[in-house]
Formats: sequence, C-alpha cells, structure tokens
Amino acid sequence: MGLFWIAILAVLGLVLGPAAAQTRPDTDRSGLGIRLLDAPTERRDDPRAQVYVVDHVQPGAKLSRRVEVVNRTGRAARVSLYPAAAELTAGSFQVLPGAAANELTGWMRVSPPTLDLASGASATATVSIAVPADAGGGERYAAVLAEVQGASDAPGITITNRVGVRVYLSVGGPKEPVSDFEISTLQAGRQADGRPVVTAQVRNTGARALDMSGALSLTQGPGGLSAGPFPAELGTTLAPGETSPVQVVLDAAIRGGPWLATLTLRSGQLERAAEATITFPDDAGQRAEPVAAKAVPLTQDPNVLIPLAGGLIGLILLVLLFLLYRRRRRDREEDAAAAQ
Repeated sequence: MGLFWIAILAVLGLVLGPAAAQTRPDTDRSGLGIRLLDAPTERRDDPRAQVYVVDHVQPGAKLSRRVEVVNRTGRAARVSLYPAAAELTAGSFQVLPGAAANELTGWMRVSPPTLDLASGASATATVSIAVPADAGGGERYAAVLAEVQGASDAPGITITNRVGVRVYLSVGGPKEPVSDFEISTLQAGRQADGRPVVTAQVRNTGARALDMSGALSLTQGPGGLSAGPFPAELGTTLAPGETSPVQVVLDAAIRGGPWLATLTLRSGQLERAAEATITFPDDAGQRAEPVAAKAVPLTQDPNVLIPLAGGLIGLILLVLLFLLYRRRRRDREEDAAAAQ
C-alpha cells in the first residue's frame, strides 16, 4: 500500500511538474529593491503579471496593486515613491528621467509617497489607478518608482538609486486586444570574440506590448550533433507593430554547420516557435545572410512535445497503477471472504 502511494505521487510529479517559482526580493543584491506583490486572479498563470502591472480595463475602472520596497543600501534611507512616464523605443522599455508625466501617470497615485526604512527593512505601498470615464482606447506605459538619494564624497555630486515596476495598462472594450508575434528570419553570425550568435527578427503583430524570452536549440548538425537549448538575451520589449532583433549567444564550441535551429519565444502565456537551417561563418565579426524562418506548430516543437509526451506517459502509468491497486484490493477481499 505504501509503495502504491509513493508511485502515485511520483507519477503526479511527472504529470504536473515542479511548482512555479515565486518571485522574491533578491537578498543577495545591494541597494534598493522593489517588487509587485499581487496580480489579478484572471492572470495568475501569466508570468508577466507576476512581475509587472499588466492589465486591460474599461474606461471608468479603478484598480490597485501593492508593491514591496526593501532597503539594502547599508544605511537608513528615506525612499520616495512616485509614478513616471515610460515609452517603448527601439525594442526596449524606457522610463523617462525624473518624474516625467504622461496620461497614465496622471491616473496613478502611490500611497504612502515616502517610506523611512532602516537598513535591511522593507515596507509595502499601494499603487492606485483611476481611469477616467472618457479615456480613449489603447495601451499606455509607465513605471512605479522607488528612489533614494545619498551624498557622495565628490563635491556637488549626489548618487541616486532608482528602481521600479513596469505598468502596461490597456484601456478599451470588454474584450482584451489580441497579443501575437511572428519570427521572420534567423541569422547566424559570430561576435567580435568569436562566439557564435543567432539573431532573430521578431515582429509584434498584435495590439499589446510584448516582453520576449525563450531559447534556441540546434539539431541535425555535423555528424548528427545537437546542442542547446541556449537562452535568449532578455530585455527586448516590442511595441505593437514593431520589429526588433532578439539575440541568442551560443557556446564557443559550436562550429560551422549546417544546423537546424529551432527558436521558441514567449511573452507571458503567448508562445511561438520557428526553425531554419543556418551555418555559422568561420571568422569573428562576420554574419551570414538571414534565412527565412518557418513557423513550427507547438505540437511539433520539441520543447512542447517532450513535456506533453511525459504527461501522457504519466497519465497512462497512473491509470495502470490504479487498476493494479483495485485488482489487488479485490483479490484480498476475495481471500478474506474465502477464509471465513
């Protein structure tokens, strides 16, 4: 009986997989820290909504989010909290200098506006957003910032430590605008230090901003070799309609090719994959011609297919174990009845 339940738990672990990691303040880092504490229940499975304020609301809506601020500056600090305007420029989310204002920041309030924190202490604040009833549709961008200033030994110089939580707020009708993207080309190259790199051109074909992450795998290489997955460089944020490069730096041991490169990218719960046959140039600093990428249905993507196959096997094992348990239980009951 004990072995049966151990097996059941093992199979459930295979089917369900490990629990998602919780976002926590990084206590090993120095300086000022800030993190989002809550997200809408309908976005509990969206990784972006666990880190940023990502929401779609109708005109006249009100919402609030809590943030936690932690002081790791090594001294007591007075922390200022305020919203600041942001914009999407050249594939990145840019917070404008100072307390720059835009339409969204005019709808935002942070309470309390200041926190007095001892070294190592933390506290929470509430970010409230009140959308006017006559607000126009579209997505707007801002950040909730925590800032502490400290004196420097150099005369006339003040050091500012500023960190923030991004805000992506879409305003419109009851149905959220569609999010989507496509991977158009893959280009093999080598950096100045000789390390191979793959650059993908990614276009946001939807109506909401995207924060790209993902990985690239190489298969069908020389002699049947495979390599990866290699993580994509983070930091690419695409505005609706924008095309921007996403880079993946590979291991220095990767040689020419040809290779079948499969790139899987995601933004929140949205995921797309594409593949192309590429060959890396021999010399540092060189780039091959871009190759058109072919979209890969996620059911054919190894990064999706393998977990699906593992889950299916786990379910089959679960059913078999349950049937085996029922059969053994029935046999014991029959044996007990015969002994009476």
